Amino acid sequence: MNKLGKDVNVSQRLRELIVERYPARGRFTALGQLSEINANRWKNFYYQKQEAAADMVEFWCKKYPMDERWLTTGIRAPAQDGYPFAAPVPMNWEGQTIGDRLVWVIKEWAAPRAEQLFAYLEEKSAGQISAAEWSRVILRLDEPSLAMVQLVCKARPIFTQWVLLGWASKSGGVDPTDATSVELYKKRYPGWFEKREVEQMQNGNQED
Repeated sequence: MNKLGKDVNVSQRLRELIVERYPARGRFTALGQLSEINANRWKNFYYQKQEAAADMVEFWCKKYPMDERWLTTGIRAPAQDGYPFAAPVPMNWEGQTIGDRLVWVIKEWAAPRAEQLFAYLEEKSAGQISAAEWSRVILRLDEPSLAMVQLVCKARPIFTQWVLLGWASKSGGVDPTDATSVELYKKRYPGWFEKREVEQMQNGNQED
């Protein structure tokens, strides 16, 4: 049976997203429970015995709307020249929660992914918030606790108002979904972005 190139590309991107979000241990069981799609189907898909089925793509887009554009089209984010943040340009959607926005900020702040990310966040919380608790928030099973919001927003205070409210005033930080807000903040605090780039490099080196 011939495979359409488009389907193969969607499959490749979906596999990348699975690796980014789901830890290796228990990966297919977790996917099966969350999606109500048999774990063996996820396993066969992951190991390239089949391409992504429509119900798999539909599940992912509903569970993680922030990933939908890239998964289905291969376009990372809306065009925004000079976007200064490490994470892809986020989007807004109906029903978006504080947890959805906090997960984006975590991606912008922390270089590790999957198990390493959960352990990194546990370490940053001085063991007060377990890796398992962080994983449930990252996988969008639970909303974050106040302690989680405080920790992440302390690391990235410019996003605090956006995380809590879904928007940011001119004096209240930056809304990473709003090009005007981003450009205003770049002009107001140009040194912050260079500092962020250095921090990202250091975080990446620590995980090597």
